[in-house]
Amino acid sequence: MLRALRTLCSVALLCAPLAVSGVSAKSPAEGSDSGLELVVVEAEGCIYCQQFRRELLPAYEASEQAAKMPVHFVDINTLDAGPIDLTSEITMVPTFLVVRSGHEIGRIPGYVAADTFFQSLGYLVGSAR
Repeated sequence: MLRALRTLCSVALLCAPLAVSGVSAKSPAEGSDSGLELVVVEAEGCIYCQQFRRELLPAYEASEQAAKMPVHFVDINTLDAGPIDLTSEITMVPTFLVVRSGHEIGRIPGYVAADTFFQSLGYLVGSAR
């Protein structure tokens, strides 16, 4: 039920006209030594995007993983103009992309609990090696 509600809210946000939030991402060429980046695709006014920034982002930025894989934010409305080669369309926000050299390695669609987020991220990074 919660998942259905989250999906419905995400679709509603994507269908509504949104202003560009002014959040930008570095080019993948400016990423870490490993070449991996965590790109967070978000939308202005998205409550789950705000929840990520408030609840999970501080823990991520304090982790060793953040030093190896810096985080960058991209507004979904400017995603088409960016240098990221996606494997499929992004249908909800936030979506967390693991990117190497401008190519998507994997993704976590939607906001998830902290333990699921970090476990999924670890799996994606491990599979990128």
